[in-house]
Amino acid sequence: MEGTRKTVNVKKNSLPKLSPAQIAVIVGILTNALEVNSVLIDKDQKVQVLLEGSFRKKTKADKVAEELDDISVSDLIEAYILR
Repeated sequence: MEGTRKTVNVKKNSLPKLSPAQIAVIVGILTNALEVNSVLIDKDQKVQVLLEGSFRKKTKADKVAEELDDISVSDLIEAYILR
């Protein structure tokens, strides 16, 4: 009786193929450009994750606007005039 040989196909380095959108989401989460806003699970156990953020780099004007967020427009105008 002859021995039988079994051939086993083994995939080397079989990484999942990611779409550009999936790569963008992964990069956005890892760099803190995106954060989870909400996670919804419906009655059929389907999951929806809402991400929020921006890949745009903050400009100097954006940073100043954040600092001035609690100041009213009238206070800002008054401070500019008295300057």
